[in-house]
Amino acid sequence: MDKQMTELIRVRLRNQFEWSKLSDKNMSIKTHALLTMIGYLVAFVLVIGYAVSLPYQMNQELQLDMVNPYVFSLLFWVLGIWMLLSGVKNILVGFDHDQLFVLPIEEWKAKLVNIFSSYVIYFVLCGIVLFCIQISLFIFQPFPLINLLIVGIYVIMIPLLAIGSSIIVSLLVKWFLSLLRFRNTLVEAVLTLLIFIAPLVYAYLSGPFDAKSGVIKTSFLPVSLLASISGNEWLKILLLFVVVLGVFGGLCFVIVKKYNQIISLIGVKSTTVKRYNLAIDSTLMALFKKELNRYFSSFTYVVNTIIAPVALFIIGAGLSLGLLPKFTPIMINVLNLTITSPFIYFVIFVACLTLTTTTSCSFSFEGKNVWIIQSLPISVNELSIAKGLLNVLLFIPGLVVAIIACWSAFELRGVDFIIHVVFLLTSLLCISTLGLAINLKFPSFNWSNEMVVVKQGMSTIITAVASMVLISLSAIISLFLGTLGIFILVGVELVMIILATIQIRKTNYLRGEV
Repeated sequence: MDKQMTELIRVRLRNQFEWSKLSDKNMSIKTHALLTMIGYLVAFVLVIGYAVSLPYQMNQELQLDMVNPYVFSLLFWVLGIWMLLSGVKNILVGFDHDQLFVLPIEEWKAKLVNIFSSYVIYFVLCGIVLFCIQISLFIFQPFPLINLLIVGIYVIMIPLLAIGSSIIVSLLVKWFLSLLRFRNTLVEAVLTLLIFIAPLVYAYLSGPFDAKSGVIKTSFLPVSLLASISGNEWLKILLLFVVVLGVFGGLCFVIVKKYNQIISLIGVKSTTVKRYNLAIDSTLMALFKKELNRYFSSFTYVVNTIIAPVALFIIGAGLSLGLLPKFTPIMINVLNLTITSPFIYFVIFVACLTLTTTTSCSFSFEGKNVWIIQSLPISVNELSIAKGLLNVLLFIPGLVVAIIACWSAFELRGVDFIIHVVFLLTSLLCISTLGLAINLKFPSFNWSNEMVVVKQGMSTIITAVASMVLISLSAIISLFLGTLGIFILVGVELVMIILATIQIRKTNYLRGEV
């Protein structure tokens, strides 16, 4: 962060906390600023008082080793909910939006200054609270001082998680409602908050009720800091830190690049563009809506491709709610292997995600009307993205509950949880992209029965075989190599996605017999 950005944030914080008004000559303004600052100070003192007394409280409850996991998670939830209640509009646009964009600063700084300002506040708050707790905790039970480095990492990471996750959830809800052409502030706010706190609510409902149990279960710190931390745990924490930095950096990059679209989605007229432009509807969105309408207008298409997404949702929800039974572990003594219930269910998740895909016949489904697409100024790449999005959209509800099941039912944490989730995502993207590439290679537009193209087309059969090979490899490699095997599979799938994408981009025209 350069000197220009630092100075801008300093001035904004002085105005936000009304410090600048303390020197105002108007006594009423000065009094109001003083009362506001006293209110902030009282709230801060109460927070510090709770933080200092927390180790004593949890020691009485025989939970002293859970102090840091609890407070790390609590800070995340409090700051994230605070951010949501403040509104994503305030952090992406802010009260001084118009003034920022006439300052002699680079445009990206004006777009991100609200996010950085919020981060500074959260960072200072987390730092003071967490290190006050460590002092109090050390009095009850001395711990290796090297563990303070982990506290420092979480001081940096918690604000990134709170700000990033709240922005992502809020924008996704706004985007989803905009697709439905539904605008209601109350519904949007309630839906956003419910989605954000869903893991916390589930954590409280999944076991005996305790005031701190749900917060502890959702903590990103899997170990106590009262004892020496193993090298493996250090590695997991550092890897999580790198992932969080990468995701937050990617979010900032997207905000800078798509700022006009984002604030338009929020409902604010952008003032960053000082010239008139011809506004045209997004080609991609038009193609996606067309694909969505075609899909739901065909009973055959829906029936033959919706079973796997629904099964994924039902199984994931059943596991998350504890309604499905656990499989009896299968021992393979010759290979010294044990097939556990979580492993079996995870393979079922992968099978549901990859066994069927709409993309294996989506180009062929254009049928004899393909000439319309061929005559329009639409690239195959744009058409592929729209068709791929449809398949991904169908699996999103099931994917969400499957991820929740990985956390709750499988009890995956840290790096293991991240790798398993990434593998589920890459599996979905891999089969979607592979289906598109295969269908482009073997299209069939000369058909009169929808069942023929959906169930019996060459591309459908080849994609089905590829998906079964992928499922088998996933089961075998993950069984023998565990998390390392899943990491390798993620790499293999990413290579397949890249190769399939290159093949799609090479195609400039839909060819096939009509």
